[in-house]
Amino acid sequence: MKKIALALCISAITPLAAHADLLFTVGAKASIWNADPSGQVDDGISVDDDENGFGLDAENGTQLTVFVEHPVPFIPNLRIRNTSLDLSGKGRFISPVVFNDETFVAGPVNTEIDLSHTDYTAYWGLPLPLPYIDINLGATARAFDGSAVIETAAQREDVDLNFVLPMAFAEAKVGSPFGVYGQLEVNYAGDVTTDISYAVGYDLPIAIADLGVEVGYRSMSMKTDKDQTDVDVDVDVDVSGIFYGVSASIGF
Repeated sequence: MKKIALALCISAITPLAAHADLLFTVGAKASIWNADPSGQVDDGISVDDDENGFGLDAENGTQLTVFVEHPVPFIPNLRIRNTSLDLSGKGRFISPVVFNDETFVAGPVNTEIDLSHTDYTAYWGLPLPLPYIDINLGATARAFDGSAVIETAAQREDVDLNFVLPMAFAEAKVGSPFGVYGQLEVNYAGDVTTDISYAVGYDLPIAIADLGVEVGYRSMSMKTDKDQTDVDVDVDVDVSGIFYGVSASIGF
């Protein structure tokens, strides 16, 4: 009789564990992104060439994420991710260049470009009858809150990079019985911005909460047109590099 009761308990618990997404879940992620820039801004000025451009270096940015998932139909899950990305460098103009309609003479130049942004994402999980596979679809409003500062011995120019960009959002995660998982995330806004992240991680075998570590690669391509968006300069920049971090979530 005890064996039958135990078997019934196990059979009742197993589907709950296999369908943890049916619970209310809150979680957070934190990671360091070693972001390496390339490309150009405004009048074809290179962002990464220190002999004839801004000479921006790779920097360690931070990615902080919080999310809430729930089983209520038709109401989206919510996620907020803040990316802090402040790039700086020392370069040189070998000839006069025009930035934000201002002409800078040849010589050394110090530059700071802040591409920090916050993603506000609403998404739904597809009801797939497959274990260890999660697919989410939704939309992101990406709010850039940055600036560009160009300074030489005689001149200084400050430009705001503040605008909101609507993007399509997709995410796929493939898990395993061993805690190892792979994940792909895409935020897409046509020719303006494409942001792709690949990651592999491991969820630690802890009963109270889901704790994990992960490492991945993020590539963000950003292009703006001052004639079509609410910015003062044209930007055509790629930022990419490895990130690594930790995650925690709890369901109830």
